[in-house]
Amino acid sequence: MASELTTSQWIEILQDSNLTNDLDITIFQTLYAFEGKYAYASQVGRILGYQSKAPQGLLNLEIGRYAKRIAQDYDINFTARSTKKFKYWDLFFNGWDDDKFFVWQLKPELAEALKETGLTADVPFPDEIPSEEQQILFEGAKRTITVNAYERNSKARDLCIKHYGSNCIVCDFDFEKKFGEHGKGFIHVHHVTPLADIREHYEVNPIEDLRPVCPNCHAMLHRADPPLTIEELKSILQ
Repeated sequence: MASELTTSQWIEILQDSNLTNDLDITIFQTLYAFEGKYAYASQVGRILGYQSKAPQGLLNLEIGRYAKRIAQDYDINFTARSTKKFKYWDLFFNGWDDDKFFVWQLKPELAEALKETGLTADVPFPDEIPSEEQQILFEGAKRTITVNAYERNSKARDLCIKHYGSNCIVCDFDFEKKFGEHGKGFIHVHHVTPLADIREHYEVNPIEDLRPVCPNCHAMLHRADPPLTIEELKSILQ
C-alpha cells in the first residue's frame, strides 16, 4: 500500500497549485458526491464527459502524473505491481474489483481535507434539504423524494443540461423566460431509470440517463411508485 498521507498534508497538497490542478479537484469532487464516496472509475470518467469505451483511461493517466508530482515534495512509497510498475491510484483511493468494474473510494484523510478546505462542491440546491439519506422535499408536493448521487452531482447535471438545455423536457417550462436573469439556467435533473432497478453493475451516462425537469414535473414523476416515465407524464399533460 502506498504511504498514507495525513489530513493536514492533504490540505497542503490541495492548496498547492503547483501540485493540484482543476482536473484533480474535479475527480475528487465527483467521487465525494456519491454516497460512501465511492464509484466505478469508469463512472467518474463518464460523468466528466469522457465518452470512450474506457473513460477511466485518461483519469488513470492524470492520477499517475498527480501522484508523481506529490512524490517530489512528500516521502511516498508507492505500491508495486507484479509488473514492476506502481499503483499510483492507491495514494488517493481505496480500490477493489467489483466483478466487471473497478471501484475507487476517496481515502478518509483526503475526503476530510476536501471538506476542511471547502473543495467538496457539495452545495445543495435551494430545493434540497441536506440529510444522510440525500433526500429532496419538493415544495407543493408535500412529499419526500429520494434521489441518487447522479442527480446531485454537479458534473453530471452540467453535461445533461448542456445537451438538453434548461427547459423542462416534460412541460417545456423555461425559468429564464418566466423569472428573467434570476431564473437563468435553473432546472432539476431526473434519473430516467427507477432507482430500484439500478443494480451493482449499472453504469450511468449523464446524457442517456438524466433529463432536465422542472420541480413540479419532477415531483409528479416521483409521485407514482415506480416513478412515471417522461412519456407517461407528457401524456397526462396532453
